[in-house]
Amino acid sequence: MLSNKTLLIVDDDEEIASLTADFLKDRGYTVFTANSAEEAMELLDTNHIDLMVLDIMLPGENGLTLCQRVRQTSKMPIIIISAITGDTERIVGLELGADDYLEKPFNPRELQARIFAIFRRTEDVETAAAPKAQRFEFSGWKLDEATRHLTAPDGVLVHLSSSEFDALLTFVKSPQKPISRDTLGRVLRGAKVNSHDRSIDILISRLRKKLAQTDPNTDFITTVRHQGYLFSQSVTRV
Repeated sequence: MLSNKTLLIVDDDEEIASLTADFLKDRGYTVFTANSAEEAMELLDTNHIDLMVLDIMLPGENGLTLCQRVRQTSKMPIIIISAITGDTERIVGLELGADDYLEKPFNPRELQARIFAIFRRTEDVETAAAPKAQRFEFSGWKLDEATRHLTAPDGVLVHLSSSEFDALLTFVKSPQKPISRDTLGRVLRGAKVNSHDRSIDILISRLRKKLAQTDPNTDFITTVRHQGYLFSQSVTRV
């Protein structure tokens, strides 16, 4: 079941963390709470966590720095929450590897819906891959749907977040065809993307940078005006 997952809520407001945890526990999730980055790392080191809900404003190390640190070694989905309004923190959080962003105060049901969408997306991919694992090759790169691994032409494993992998998988399944932001939004969030929401664009920018770090001379993802994004390379299914 989708609710049979373990969550970590990191928020220095103990009341909000407790109320949110209770709400999600009632929906079948196992939930840990932490009030600082230090507590969060201790829980991450000693427990299997499937998804982290992370507040930006924390005592000591802030949530953005923690997000960056966790993302260096883990594909675990991260939802950033913050009472800070405006695009700056949202953009920075997404650039550092967060999968989604929610402004405080938020309706717990909306948070639940975002969590559900992330897990459903991942489990749909795993279910589809189980009967017949698909692998894709393009320009010397290898993408394995079953293991969710991306291997560069030089044999190095390239670390991708959950959202980055799912975006790239969507592209290689429909190469050289424009894919709209709305389509990517439905794949990654289970919903259309607001015209002012830059999260998809930031995700694509992150993906481009990771591909370019190993293969700077190849243009993998191009922008198609009024249509979205296009994966420009030929893809072979193996």
